[in-house]
Amino acid sequence: MKSYPRPLAVALLLIFTWTAQGADDPAARALEQNQLLRQQQQDQLQLRMLQQQRSTQSPPADARQRQAIEQLELDQSLRQQQLQTQQQRAVQIRPEIPGDDAGTRESKAQLEQVRARQESRRQLEQFDRELQSAAQQRRRPDPGYRLPGLPDPAPGTLRLRP
Repeated sequence: MKSYPRPLAVALLLIFTWTAQGADDPAARALEQNQLLRQQQQDQLQLRMLQQQRSTQSPPADARQRQAIEQLELDQSLRQQQLQTQQQRAVQIRPEIPGDDAGTRESKAQLEQVRARQESRRQLEQFDRELQSAAQQRRRPDPGYRLPGLPDPAPGTLRLRP
């Protein structure tokens, strides 16, 4: 029985061959930057979807909680932008060593892409944990204030709130 190569393997082989031949070419670097940009756009969309999902699952109870969540989401977006800027700089300033052959340059570029993807995934996982933690805090009832030296009021009694 004759075996045919898998389409994905053939596509990858063609991509690696093409990029390895042109790794020192400005067009190859532009292609790499374009791939990174697409990955980063996906990550931005994924973060927005994650934030929207968490806020829908556990909406803030009051304006104070809503403001805290909005601030967390803004901080996360800024941290994501910082990581993306670092990744873009890494691609732009990665030195091309004259002794490296095309295969070595391509391997370095692929390793950089894998590293950038892993960093992005770790960051998104961290953001998810932060959002989960914030949602859990919103679900906990606010105990209110209790005067020192007095026992906790019984359930259903009035409590002092800020």
